[in-house]
Amino acid sequence: MQRYFIEGTVSLNESFVMDDAHIHHIKNVMRAKADDEFNVVDSTGNAYLVRLTDIDPVTYEVIEKINAEVELPVNITLYSPLLKGDKMDVVIQKSTELGAHEFILYKADRSVVKLNSKKEESRLVRYEKIAREASEQSRRTKIPAISFAGALKAMDFTQYDLVLFAYEDNNLTGRSIKDVLKAHNAASVAVVFGPEGGFTEAEAEFFRPYENVALGRRILRAETAPLYALSVIGSYYE
Repeated sequence: MQRYFIEGTVSLNESFVMDDAHIHHIKNVMRAKADDEFNVVDSTGNAYLVRLTDIDPVTYEVIEKINAEVELPVNITLYSPLLKGDKMDVVIQKSTELGAHEFILYKADRSVVKLNSKKEESRLVRYEKIAREASEQSRRTKIPAISFAGALKAMDFTQYDLVLFAYEDNNLTGRSIKDVLKAHNAASVAVVFGPEGGFTEAEAEFFRPYENVALGRRILRAETAPLYALSVIGSYYE
């Protein structure tokens, strides 16, 4: 069933006009008609089953609240540099489906992709659209936040209960993600990944105080590593 994230809040047994952002999709993609049902998620993260009552303007009635819990019980922030080609699109889409709470796109020492502020704004619009559509498709109640940032050494990691560092050169000696999660009762977790060329020694040294984790017994590509980590974390909690 189609899901839409809307602005503002709604109430049971009342009628509302759909946000302009979704009208094209409802009319021209879904080709909806009166009495069709779909889901909306309001600005507080509450999901509802609604019924379309009119197509011009697009109006719906709120039928019932959906109480199923679909979000992970831990907030996961992914730190990743920009990746080449459409790899970043894939990471954001799939990581959103797997439950990521936030994406912070930092500037790694070996980053291949470098953008000026104008291009960052353009990319941000695209990435936010990808995250929104992935949240709707996977029936989440939250859309991950996405932001651009500077170098790792400028980041404040004290805000997290747990910081996981996926260093490929020490991958086979790092602890398993599940073992680390068992040792911590974390409500917020940061997971840091490197670029295609890997971390520099200076970046690795910065994360020495944190948990170096193994991502299986193989070296994964930059776009695969976040998906592996999220899958392991998801399987641990779900």
